[in-house]
Amino acid sequence: MSIHAVNIRKTFGQYVALENLELKVPTGGLTALLGPSGSGKTTLLRIIAGLEFPDAGSNGRVSFHGEDVTNTPPGERGVGFVFQHYALFRHLTVFENVAFGLRIRPRATRPNNREITDRVNKLLELVKLPGLGGRYPKQLSGGQRQRVALARALATEPKVLLLDEPFGALDAKVRKELRRWLRQFHESIHMTTVFVTHDQEEALELADEVVVMNNAKIEQVGPPQDVYDHPGTPFVFEFLGNVNRLYETPLPQTADEPLVPPGAVTYVRPHDIELRREPFPGSIPVVVHHVFSAGPWARVQLVTNHTGEWLDAEVSHEVIERLQPKYAQLIHACLHRPRVFVGFPESQPTPPAAPKA
Repeated sequence: MSIHAVNIRKTFGQYVALENLELKVPTGGLTALLGPSGSGKTTLLRIIAGLEFPDAGSNGRVSFHGEDVTNTPPGERGVGFVFQHYALFRHLTVFENVAFGLRIRPRATRPNNREITDRVNKLLELVKLPGLGGRYPKQLSGGQRQRVALARALATEPKVLLLDEPFGALDAKVRKELRRWLRQFHESIHMTTVFVTHDQEEALELADEVVVMNNAKIEQVGPPQDVYDHPGTPFVFEFLGNVNRLYETPLPQTADEPLVPPGAVTYVRPHDIELRREPFPGSIPVVVHHVFSAGPWARVQLVTNHTGEWLDAEVSHEVIERLQPKYAQLIHACLHRPRVFVGFPESQPTPPAAPKA
């Protein structure tokens, strides 16, 4: 079941939550709406679900597999919705929570008790909670409650599954375990799924396609690796992982013209920086400020020698053993795969005083 939202504008008073955006979600895919708080991702998810509607007069439309559902009530769209805080009924058992959507159907379409029992038990097995139907939500862990919420959303056999920050209320270890489980779960059902998250690692690890949102608009859409390796804007570059920004540091010329034109900003990932003691082709002089060696990779905090801009490099411990970097030591760095952006409204930070060689 594909999803197509077009000309979506949504305001709350003077606040613009979504600004005339378009979103296409392919059939059977797992799509992440990724962005900071206030970027509009949850509002967009709620419009897809029918819990919110595009502004009147905006000509905004939502279609499921070519069928216009813009004015269709949520209960008739065939959508399963999972909230961040589970929204389970505390007075009902796990079994009855999952069965709830089936029991409130109109009599003409309501399954009989045996069919409901079979359906609920199969779903509890699917979400790895067999035998827990008699418990109450308070007797479950956070991760188990979230899986109950997912089973409840699937009970009515929806066409589309929507998840709003599904792991946001869980601790880091449980989130990681559930991410792995959800990816495996999706591979088994292949239901069109859209989930909202502000966690970059979560989106890159889980999704088939990432939709990066910022300030009520979509910045970039693509497969996780493509969006990470080829960010289309400075915001995407900075939001997806650590990055260095250079405003004044001239990179070595590679042709008749400098690599960085006037007024440009150069972006480079910390792991794309190569360090050596002596100058080498494409390198610039830098001064060591601090070395953080704990963990699988070492982080070297550097300052460009001529302009005083900060630069973080992530290197292996073998490199640290070879260089033996010390405070105020002059070494050389080559910035591999730098990306230059011109004409974006970026303000220049003022770095603190740094040591010179």
